Amino acid sequence: MSSILDDQFIIDEWLLAYQSANEDIFNFKIVKPQVVEWVEKNLYLPKTSSQYSGPFSYNMTPYWKEPISYLHSSSPVRTVSIMKCVQGGATEGVIIPGIAYTISEDPCPVLLTAGDQTLAKDTVEKRIDPVLQESNLTHLLRPHVVKKTNNKSGDTSASKEFFGGSLYARGTQSATPFRQFPAKKVFADDYDAAPRELGNEGSVKGLIEGRQNSFGEKAKSYYISTPTVTGSSNIYDQFLLGTQKAWNWPCPHCGKYVKIEFKIEKEDGSIAGIVWLLDGKGRLNVKSVGFMCPNCANIITENKKYELNLNGIWVPGTSEPIERHHESFHFNGLCLPAGFTGWVKIVEEFILANPPGQPADVKALRTWHNLRMGLPFAEVGESPRVNELMENTREYLPGIVPDATCAKDGNGSIIMLTLACDINGIMEKDNEDVRIDWEILAHSSNGPTYSVDHGSIGTFKRLRDKSKAERENDIDRDKYTLNPGMKFSVWPLLEEIIKREYHVESNSTETRSIDISCIDTGFGEKLAMQFVKNLREEDILIFGVKGRKEETYRKLSTDKPAISRSKEQPKFLYNVEVNQIKDDLAQNMKLRMGDDGSQPSGFMNYPQPTDGKYNMKNYFSHYEGERKNEVVKNGEVVGYVWEKKNNQSQNHFWDVRVYNLAAPMIYLDIVKQDSRYKNLTWEDFIMLVT
Repeated sequence: MSSILDDQFIIDEWLLAYQSANEDIFNFKIVKPQVVEWVEKNLYLPKTSSQYSGPFSYNMTPYWKEPISYLHSSSPVRTVSIMKCVQGGATEGVIIPGIAYTISEDPCPVLLTAGDQTLAKDTVEKRIDPVLQESNLTHLLRPHVVKKTNNKSGDTSASKEFFGGSLYARGTQSATPFRQFPAKKVFADDYDAAPRELGNEGSVKGLIEGRQNSFGEKAKSYYISTPTVTGSSNIYDQFLLGTQKAWNWPCPHCGKYVKIEFKIEKEDGSIAGIVWLLDGKGRLNVKSVGFMCPNCANIITENKKYELNLNGIWVPGTSEPIERHHESFHFNGLCLPAGFTGWVKIVEEFILANPPGQPADVKALRTWHNLRMGLPFAEVGESPRVNELMENTREYLPGIVPDATCAKDGNGSIIMLTLACDINGIMEKDNEDVRIDWEILAHSSNGPTYSVDHGSIGTFKRLRDKSKAERENDIDRDKYTLNPGMKFSVWPLLEEIIKREYHVESNSTETRSIDISCIDTGFGEKLAMQFVKNLREEDILIFGVKGRKEETYRKLSTDKPAISRSKEQPKFLYNVEVNQIKDDLAQNMKLRMGDDGSQPSGFMNYPQPTDGKYNMKNYFSHYEGERKNEVVKNGEVVGYVWEKKNNQSQNHFWDVRVYNLAAPMIYLDIVKQDSRYKNLTWEDFIMLVT
């Protein structure tokens, strides 16, 4: 027995000595402390950066304890997304302590991003550095030095080096920083300010996670931001991919946990959430403001927030998140601690944006949704409807040029076949997955059009659009690429469609070819343009097209040329006023056949639904995937823009039709390059070819 005890004593002493040696020599702890415990024990907030200076405590902001806890190396969580109100404290409660913990306890390469380089440096200088200094952690940083090349390194506002790792602070407006170094942990602050795409480099998220590939499942990504507009909000997209958690309080009256929202619609149609009364002059009675529990209808007063937050919990909004190991959170301003914007101010701002008996102030309402509620704002605008459009189905079959039907309808002859396509997907180093949606359109001499055929090359879908079964079987799916010469390259398949001869309805032995093709180059521009140039060498009339980036909306009462040659590549690329053509397309969708069977110019005809083509789900629904929204500046409507109704909306064949309508204009522009036809109109062109 004595020998066994002696042996165990030796083992225990050896383990302690081993741990001590590792801590002293390698600054590495075998068992890393829990993040929240370490932060509250070691961090101090300076007066210059926080109204709650002194030892760091999560008592005021207990809702950030769970998100930051996932930073620990033992947690399987890979991604954390926080969609929040303004002044939510996520930078102070998650990003800064997360970086400090990493420097001290879990050193590795870290990337901090902000809307631009100046903001990234300001975060380091004005928020991170003071905390490190106040907490006596600066000794862990390599001292500031100037290399022979005059480049600063060590401890600067843009980068910090420490034993076992480094911190780089970068803006998200350029792809260059994302190609320079790997990062195990990424903190993407103000993520909605990041562009959706960085030129031809791909999405910012793709570039960020590309820097983490070598770390696999051990990498950690934190995306944090106040949202902007539904349909274009980066952080809202991220939120939908995760567990969609909301902060809940235990009602002090009934004890049931309640999701804290400004307006809660109950099953019986009554309203709970924030309630208030107005006096006889329409002014807010500040003492009446409170939170009505949707379960027991009792009022919770704001002075209970501190205790309620201490007992609050995060409750998931879905049990099946689209991305595994992704925790996402939504936090609004109703739960902010004392000293921040309170309920009375939030209600006053809401009333100003929604004056009783008056139209809403759209600009103020958008600001209120974004900053106070931490929610994206969806402006309600005009959206096309396709039920009546589907009634325009004719007797001809897909793949057939309906010249006989066109003549029978009194629409003259088919004068042109155009093909347009839209490219979507992902083109990253270790992840290539794209899809091309295409349609062939026949244009008649009298103006109505006839869809000839449509289809897709590839099966790419955004994660949020996939069903559970599709996500589970995704590994078995063939993924296509834009790279030429590869097994699943899209280009040979598209080339075959463009070069194919299409039978005409009136004579089974007669065929027609595509007159002009247009490829949307908004995604994968370099590879798409190379495909265009290769086919042009074979005398095939094909052009790249893209929406004008500088025109984000169409101004009121303003018409511009619908197409214009690109200054960069005038022989191969055209810019298209997409908002203007989408407006024309929406009007065409409303056209109806006359009682005598006549069709107005622009009327849209379709073949019989066959082999899964031309049905509601895979084709017609795309035509109502966007809505026309007003653009408001300084309280005035200055124009409009067509935008996706929501993140789940499919709009590919809507975009394809836009480029198919631009194609005849491009064809005419080519003809007019001949000095003999420089003043040629579309009507003149029709007379010329018929």
